[in-house]
Amino acid sequence: MNLVSLLFGFSGRINRVQYWLGCVIAGVGGAMLFFTLALLTMPQGGVPKDELQALQALSSMGFAFGVPLMLMGWAGSALQTKRLHDRGRSGLWALAPLLPVLMIVVNIVSGLTTGMRPEQVVASLMMWLVILQIINLVMFVDIGCMAGKPEPNKFGPPPSGGFSGGGAPTGGSPIPGKARPVPQPIPGMGSTLVGAESAIERAIAAQGKPQGPQPVSASRLSPAPALSAGLRPATAGGSFGRKAPS
Repeated sequence: MNLVSLLFGFSGRINRVQYWLGCVIAGVGGAMLFFTLALLTMPQGGVPKDELQALQALSSMGFAFGVPLMLMGWAGSALQTKRLHDRGRSGLWALAPLLPVLMIVVNIVSGLTTGMRPEQVVASLMMWLVILQIINLVMFVDIGCMAGKPEPNKFGPPPSGGFSGGGAPTGGSPIPGKARPVPQPIPGMGSTLVGAESAIERAIAAQGKPQGPQPVSASRLSPAPALSAGLRPATAGGSFGRKAPS
């Protein structure tokens, strides 16, 4: 997103870094323009004493002051609208502070036209001033401090870079198609760590193999020596009841 789209465009989404950067650029640029136009439109001989000349000077200075104020207001509305898009809401919420501002203007005009005293006018404005401060505080926290939605919405894809993202996740499951980084061994301990890791892998692989029946050796099948020594084979010509020759 270029600088013109950032400051004056109402479409798309921006993150918190882009929002605060745009606010700084709009504020500094508006102040410089305001100061330059004030120097150009200020009367050379000071404030004129003639009423007609004074009105002309005030009108020209008011026009000069209004241009940077309108540009700054436009840029602020554009930045807030795109930031609200990043939060998943409509940009019309940026008009919320206009309601208490309008009521403040109406109360001031009605107080001056009806002949109310200044303290009465101020008392009638207190409620709307409090409401305006609450709305500004909520918008400051929501737009300037809260992260945007990481997924695409109807206003566009998430902005790249900054705190509100669009970048790679910092944890969890790995990104499909991207291998995890292989840890590098520490200098001086590489061979030791590699050997230990190999031993652990071999032990895990040995435990994972199915244990089959162990082969039985011939020594286990042979009778015990004491038992085999006590058994004597019978002679071929022997008979029952006859005494064997000694």
